[in-house]
Amino acid sequence: MSGLQQNLRANLLSTAELFKSADAVREFQIQVPHVFAPTELFCKWFDDTYIPDSAEFIAAFSSVELDAIKIFNASMEHLSIEAGDPPPSIERLVSLSSWAEVEANANKLLGALNA
Repeated sequence: MSGLQQNLRANLLSTAELFKSADAVREFQIQVPHVFAPTELFCKWFDDTYIPDSAEFIAAFSSVELDAIKIFNASMEHLSIEAGDPPPSIERLVSLSSWAEVEANANKLLGALNA
């Protein structure tokens, strides 16, 4: 595995950790008080972490992991649609109906990555 692939895995793992619970995103908000955390969370996933067209990204994960990543991405897309643009506060974000799907799929993704 190349250094880039290792970095892609590490980045995806740390990003999935952010979405594993409402408390984790609340903690993220505390850690980055100078930015609007909901926007930063969406950018972190869609702009910085999920790169499905990259050969290096695909090579960094097993087929089982890629399936879990795709499922998590679908739940993030649902959350993004429900949240709107700009997204609401963290408290409102984690109260949206699609948040439960994101949280569940983040935990499934973490399980696949740590298997």
